[in-house]
Amino acid sequence: MGLLDGGIAAIFGAAFSGLYLDGTLHRGTGSPIYASGGVITGYAGGGDVPIKVQVDAATDAMRRADGFAEGDVRIIILAQGIGPVTSDHRITIGATTYSLQAAELDAAASHWICRGRRI
Repeated sequence: MGLLDGGIAAIFGAAFSGLYLDGTLHRGTGSPIYASGGVITGYAGGGDVPIKVQVDAATDAMRRADGFAEGDVRIIILAQGIGPVTSDHRITIGATTYSLQAAELDAAASHWICRGRRI
């Protein structure tokens, strides 16, 4: 496993997971599964995922982005083993829940950088 094919995510996970807070990524119900006739019979890909996360002040780029609201924060999530993160998801850290306004995977695929809003 090379560093540029996702190997750095494992290194970051091992090195920094003790410094990050425990949290939960709420993926919602997931994508609907349809039966014949268009009836929804269930959902795939939803549910909650344990994560390692940090909350920090919003970056200048986040503050300049469309939709920024005072109080938005930067949320950094270790990427190893959690799959994609989108603005459709929510995160809970302790008793605080954030809706994700934006999410992007860093160039090394080691962590997700998100803009969160407390709800």
